[in-house]
Amino acid sequence: MKAFYNLKIATKLMVAFAAVIALTVFVGLFSIAQLSSVNDLSTEIAMERMPSTRALLEMKASTARYRQQEVQFAGAINPDDLAYYDKGMTEGWTRWSENRAEYEKMIDSPEEKTLWADYAKAMDQYAQEHQKIVAAVRSQREGIDAMLRGESQRLFRDMMGLIDKLVKLNVARGEAASEAADRVYRNGRNLIAAILAGCVVAGVLLALTIARIVSKPLSEAVRVAQAVAGGDLGSRIEVNSRDETGQLLAALREMNSSLARIVGEVRSGTDNIATASGQIASGNQDLSSRTEEQAS
Repeated sequence: MKAFYNLKIATKLMVAFAAVIALTVFVGLFSIAQLSSVNDLSTEIAMERMPSTRALLEMKASTARYRQQEVQFAGAINPDDLAYYDKGMTEGWTRWSENRAEYEKMIDSPEEKTLWADYAKAMDQYAQEHQKIVAAVRSQREGIDAMLRGESQRLFRDMMGLIDKLVKLNVARGEAASEAADRVYRNGRNLIAAILAGCVVAGVLLALTIARIVSKPLSEAVRVAQAVAGGDLGSRIEVNSRDETGQLLAALREMNSSLARIVGEVRSGTDNIATASGQIASGNQDLSSRTEEQAS
């Protein structure tokens, strides 16, 4: 702290303003970092959780329509109906494949990868059962209804259950990201408010400190100057720093000492002159007395 007192006034001001600027820059960078975190979480919700959930729901809808077309295909007798439902199944599989390719790009967690692997395995088995049903329908074999209600029905239910789990997982992660964004916002808001309050307090303290450092020595210098102007050369001047105000007080102390010394020398000379004048007056009086005696 003593070193700070000894700095030049201009340096003190530069240090104070540099501290305020540094705190302001820190608040700005911290705010940008917090906003970036919130933006990342919002991007995760908008670009990953919502699209993945949408793709899964579309896959679920495509699978349900595909299953419906498959059941209707199995019960169709007219060749036109068979062609119509076969075309519907082909279109449904194409939409499902597109949604699958879109969703697979967004899988990023071990739990999600495990569920998706189970779903893909069930879907492959379901596709094999579907080919058996199609072959049975085209060859007009018996037992088609049993095939639909057997392994194919079980695999279909397993797939729909896995889709529901994947949707729930992505919705939960989206909600978690939203809650994390809320927490980042609240914490960032509170921290920024606290840092701003600290900056204000630091600025006030710096202003008061510099004002006191500058004003106190100047007030002392004014007091000494007024005392000297009033003829009082006995003021005690203390110098506590080596900045401009300290140098001013040191100069005033030297000036006061010089004036006191000069006044002392003048008084001493005056006393000597008074003593010499008294001696001269006494000699004159003796001379006058002798002259009168000689005259008598």
